[in-house]
Amino acid sequence: MENNKLKESFKKLEAIVKWFDEQKEIDVEAGLEKVKEGSVLIKESKKRLKSLENEFESVKKEIAKEI
Repeated sequence: MENNKLKESFKKLEAIVKWFDEQKEIDVEAGLEKVKEGSVLIKESKKRLKSLENEFESVKKEIAKEI
């Protein structure tokens, strides 16, 4: 997942939250689909964030070696 995809995922998650907030009566089936979609987005985002964290730590170690 690229950085743009991470931003896109956050926007999609915000849209899902907004959808739930705007519903007067939630269609259970539609709500379930939104929850499933959100779950996938969260899992993908967590993987990408972990990858970014690992990259950051790697760069940090390289900088420490040079100092």
